[in-house]
Amino acid sequence: MQIKQPEKILKDIRVIRDDLEKNAINLPPSLAGIYGEVLSYQVMKKYFEPKDVRVEFSSGQTRADIQLIKDGKTINVEVKTSRLKEEWFGVGYGYAINVKPCRIHPNATYKHPSRGLLKGDFCYFDYIITVTLARDLTKFKFYVFPRSFLEKNEPHIRNRSARFKSGTHRIIFAEKPLPTNEITAFDKKLMRDRNKYANAWKTIK
Repeated sequence: MQIKQPEKILKDIRVIRDDLEKNAINLPPSLAGIYGEVLSYQVMKKYFEPKDVRVEFSSGQTRADIQLIKDGKTINVEVKTSRLKEEWFGVGYGYAINVKPCRIHPNATYKHPSRGLLKGDFCYFDYIITVTLARDLTKFKFYVFPRSFLEKNEPHIRNRSARFKSGTHRIIFAEKPLPTNEITAFDKKLMRDRNKYANAWKTIK
C-alpha cells in the first residue's frame, strides 16, 4: 500500500496532539505509533526509491509495518516509537518488542515471566527501527537495528519490568537513568553507542 499524503497524516496527528494537550490529555500510544510508522515510511521512500526499491506501508496487511521490495526480494521492517517520558528507568525512551509465532521455526519458544511459554522468535522482521519523538512530535530521530543484533543480544533485552509486562523484550534509551537494577550494563552501553545506529539506512540491504 502507498500512502498518498503522508505529510497530511502527520499534520493531522500533530493537531490532535495539540488539542488533547490543551485538555491535559496525553496522545494515545497507538497514535504516536502510527506517527512513527508514517514518518519512517516517508523518510524511507526518499532514501530507497531513487535506488529502485519500492516502499510499501503494510497497514496491518502483513506482519511487518513497512516492506522494501526489489527484484522479487522483500525486506520486512518493524517500527517502534516512543516519546520522551519519565518511566521506571528514568527519563528517556522505551520500546516493547514481542516474539511472534514463526513458520520457519515452529518450535521456537520463549518463557515469559508472567505469560508462560510462548511460541515465536524475531523472524517476522529483518530490521527494526526505533523512533524517538519529542512530546510535541516536531523533533525525531531514527535508529536502525538488524534482526541479528536482537538475536545476538537476546538475553540482554529480555523484559525485566512490569511496565512492559505484555512484551517479551525491550530496548531502552535512558537519557537520565534512575538507580535501578533493571537498567543493565548492556542498556548503558547501547545508550553510549546508539549514534552508530542513527539513520543507518545504508545498513538495510
